[in-house]
Amino acid sequence: MKHFKLMVLLSGFFSASIRFGIFTLIGIVLIIIGLAAKIQMCVAIGGAFVAFAFLAALIDTIRMAHAMNTSDHPALSEIRKAMEAADSEAAMDKLMAQYGDDPGLIQARSGRFYLQELLHEGCSFEDILKAYESLGRHEEKPPLEYSCITDEESLTLYLTWDYDDRNGEFFQLHACLHYDKPPKDINELRILGDDKEKFFKAVRASKGYAYSCEHEGKELKIYVEATG
Repeated sequence: MKHFKLMVLLSGFFSASIRFGIFTLIGIVLIIIGLAAKIQMCVAIGGAFVAFAFLAALIDTIRMAHAMNTSDHPALSEIRKAMEAADSEAAMDKLMAQYGDDPGLIQARSGRFYLQELLHEGCSFEDILKAYESLGRHEEKPPLEYSCITDEESLTLYLTWDYDDRNGEFFQLHACLHYDKPPKDINELRILGDDKEKFFKAVRASKGYAYSCEHEGKELKIYVEATG
């Protein structure tokens, strides 16, 4: 998701440049001929063709940006939802703007970056556990939390690290995976602990974890949330 909107717009500009590429090509040829024959008019006309192609592509990109922000088209609505999601860069930037240089947020953001380097779509919940074990390898008592949330259609497993803020609340670093149609014998569960060995042992002994070992998770999300 990082710089997602910028990537979409750059892709749009590139596509538009290809559509108007014939004008760019004609302009370059005229410039080369004009320079070779020392015909200034030819160079000027060639430059006009190139400038037209660039401006046309730029206008197309501006229209695309406007449509992304205002259109009700379902595809564009989905793009906006993705950019505004909790695990988007826009959401992280909003937290940084709101809480500034709070040490807890800086730590949480660093932890988020670390997890993003280790975890990718298609990873397992065991991969998430190992990533958090690695994240806390130098911490004697990391403030960890495991949550198993279920409903009729899905199961979601969360792993959370709490970072203290300046006001007695927390910046929570979450990583979660979703699973389809869990069995009825899996109940919602929450495990808290700062004893690393006991915590990870309890998580791996849970029914939610056992289910995750036999099924593929989807929609990996890594994000920071403020409780205050």
